[in-house]
Amino acid sequence: MLKLINYWEGLSSKKKALFFLAAGMLCLFGCLALLLWTESVFSTVLLYFSLGFNIIGLYILLWVKDRRDKNDRK
Repeated sequence: MLKLINYWEGLSSKKKALFFLAAGMLCLFGCLALLLWTESVFSTVLLYFSLGFNIIGLYILLWVKDRRDKNDRK
């Protein structure tokens, strides 16, 4: 567990954001698959996870971009 935490802390913010976006896209794909083939209620739960992961990932990407823009102005 400690190795996983150290690995996560060693990642750059951009890579963390891309990880969240990939997880969100995977949840969205799972949600659509469940919705189309099983009409499961769990697809709604996956949709909410997908939205959460994508929002977190996009927020991190925008935060990194904004921070880079502020450093360029100095």
